[in-house]
Amino acid sequence: MALLDPLAGISGYLRLAKSPPWAAAIMLFAAGDMQYSVFQDIAPQAKLNKHWAPSLGALLGFMLGIVGHMLTVV
Repeated sequence: MALLDPLAGISGYLRLAKSPPWAAAIMLFAAGDMQYSVFQDIAPQAKLNKHWAPSLGALLGFMLGIVGHMLTVV
């Protein structure tokens, strides 16, 4: 695995250098996944039927804040 990560990064860079929209979409998906994972660990350990709801709510709140910021800047 230690050798596979740099090789995958280099091949992704070379293949996606000519396609910025695809690179942006992949990075956006990965960033959302990382944020969800962080909020999953930070969210309180309450007994919920839908245990993913606090994490998803935090992620949607962050997305709403980013969209609101983008709309005020433009």
